[in-house]
Amino acid sequence: MAEPVKTFDVVIVGSGAAGGTLAAHLARAGVNVAVVEGGPRINTRSDFNTHAMPWEFANRQIPRMKPGKDGMASERARGLGGKTLTWNAVAWRFSQRDFKGKSFDGSGEDWPLDYADIAPYYERIEREVGVCGNYDGLKDLPDGVFLPPVPFKCSDQLIAKGAKKLGLKIIHVRKSTLSRNQFGRPACHFCGNCMAGCDVVAKYNSYDVHMAPALKTGKLELIPNAVVREVTVNGENRATGVKYLHRETRAEGEVRGRIVVISCACVQSVALLQMSRSRQYPNGLANSSGHLGKHFIPHFTGGVEAFLDGLKGSPLKDDEGFLDHAYLPSFMHERKRDYGRSFGAQFGYQNRRGVGWARDIPGMGADYVKAVKDRYPAFVIFSPYGEMIPNARSFVDLDYARADEFGLPSARRHVSWSENDKKIFADMQKWSQAILESAGAEIHRVYDEPRTNHELGGARMGADPKTSVVDSTCRTHDVKNLYVVDGSVFPSASEKNPTHTIMALAARTAERIADRLKKGEV
Repeated sequence: MAEPVKTFDVVIVGSGAAGGTLAAHLARAGVNVAVVEGGPRINTRSDFNTHAMPWEFANRQIPRMKPGKDGMASERARGLGGKTLTWNAVAWRFSQRDFKGKSFDGSGEDWPLDYADIAPYYERIEREVGVCGNYDGLKDLPDGVFLPPVPFKCSDQLIAKGAKKLGLKIIHVRKSTLSRNQFGRPACHFCGNCMAGCDVVAKYNSYDVHMAPALKTGKLELIPNAVVREVTVNGENRATGVKYLHRETRAEGEVRGRIVVISCACVQSVALLQMSRSRQYPNGLANSSGHLGKHFIPHFTGGVEAFLDGLKGSPLKDDEGFLDHAYLPSFMHERKRDYGRSFGAQFGYQNRRGVGWARDIPGMGADYVKAVKDRYPAFVIFSPYGEMIPNARSFVDLDYARADEFGLPSARRHVSWSENDKKIFADMQKWSQAILESAGAEIHRVYDEPRTNHELGGARMGADPKTSVVDSTCRTHDVKNLYVVDGSVFPSASEKNPTHTIMALAARTAERIADRLKKGEV
């Protein structure tokens, strides 16, 4: 006999930065919550190859998971904690200029909220998870509540000096990683492999920091290995829950809720809504505007690889830190330019796990070995991030002719660079190269094309139901008990990493949902 279908106050699809934050905040408010996650439970202390080195494996590449450990297999099956298990933890606040970019310089799209609306939730997240950083007093990069910053590495100091010669300021990075013991979690021990899990949880992940503690409330249930294929809606135009496939057995299951929240991460959230077609919504759920999937605005990155002369031939030492310790904040907003919006740059990813550049060093025999060894402690890469402007040629849709391993249509990303994007890319590459040369560097490689990163957009937030998918509280215009909370709702991208803003939006939405449930307004 089939088990009865459970009903919760809120069903959340996805367990990453948005889903995990939402779940914890709602459970603490006394709301009965279910989190449906396509991937398995992952033990962050033991399942990742956190401290592995390439030479320990036959193909010189580090497998993300240890042998016999499942997880992170595909877009629809990651694991409890989602992308926060393997993120770099950079945590910037957006500024008023970011929320109202179109009003400031005529490019992009304004959000239907202001910095003042989201600032209290930034602070709430910072106090909950711990964000290290410096108080820099920058207009376009608001300060928050910080733990002490981590020190600059030797490479950072050289680059900061080079930038200063050009009138630019390098600042300490801000990350959701502990720089001192707090919350029963230890400070980072600087193993230099943040993108492969964190086995002490110095770096935030949504399972260990938000959801696991929330389980103690008795109000939260986690449903792993459940790949959601449809959001169900009844004849009264209310979301009733989700249907899913078990990741391993492919058995069908269902979870019901008074409220449904989609937090799968940008593209997969859009894809799930597009798959949830019905007579009411033949073009995708909550898509009466026709804007679902449109306005896809991933960040685009450049890249300049170089060797700092001041570090060439220096003794090898453990200087990896937690990858990047410093940052070049946006500085173009106040300068004359022929494009809208701006860029910032992360840098300093030199570490022992990636020496692909050695293949491109000329020479043979002993001379070649010396050339590589001299450059080994001196390698840096500048990774500037630009803000993409929404355009009609960049969107997400479904490929029904190409099913994934679950028999579901694959999500397709269509990206077209506008002239504004191309101008930002050229300028950020120029400035990155100039800073490195000013720092005394041998330029090794300059990327000639932008690459996508940080997927955003596709379920735009806006005040007008005719041109957007969700309102300022992340509730869909079409279905009043259906919410979308992740990067897909961003009307504009900023040049800043988005996760801190996603978590603040989740905290704000959780508060609104809990209040509506309490008032019986669902």
